[in-house]
Amino acid sequence: MSHPAPKRPNDPDGDKSRALKLAAHAAHRADIAESARNAAIRFAADSGASLRELAEATGLGHMTVKRIIERVRTSDALS
Repeated sequence: MSHPAPKRPNDPDGDKSRALKLAAHAAHRADIAESARNAAIRFAADSGASLRELAEATGLGHMTVKRIIERVRTSDALS
């Protein structure tokens, strides 16, 4: 006859800490993914892709694509 698993003690601070670590990890991964997406957009633009083509391929608006491309060109000019 098996015994039921012992109940886990209520640990709201432990749960909160784990949840915050998970949120921080997810935010970090999202930042990495956004950086990779932006680099790919800039590469495609430098390769001759139009804003319209990039917007369609990424599902972003053409103005968002334009801002991503211009952001890098502006920061390059300031360096």
